Amino acid sequence: MTASNRSALLTRAESNLLQTLSARWTMHILLALHAFKDSGRFGEIQEAVLGISNRVLSSRLADLESNGFVSRDVAATRPVTVTYRLTQHGQHVAEALTRLREVAESRLDT
Repeated sequence: MTASNRSALLTRAESNLLQTLSARWTMHILLALHAFKDSGRFGEIQEAVLGISNRVLSSRLADLESNGFVSRDVAATRPVTVTYRLTQHGQHVAEALTRLREVAESRLDT
């Protein structure tokens, strides 16, 4: 299959989705937010995703927000409180990732 045939199999939206999700740490972030159930602060997400740097986490959260998977809530407190939560789209993706994780874990048990 040639490169042009492969690209014809995916729409632009599908290709953008896969590019966003395949970025390093992105799936880890989505799973961490899903595990928080409601919302998580930057430091909590960083603690849950071991090894991620501040810069990369900030960049991935911005990408996820611009692509509609995460919403960023800023509370006018002192200091400012910023929380991140999964949008409906992000929730669907995180649930699919959770199911994939369960399949992978069940294969290890056999």
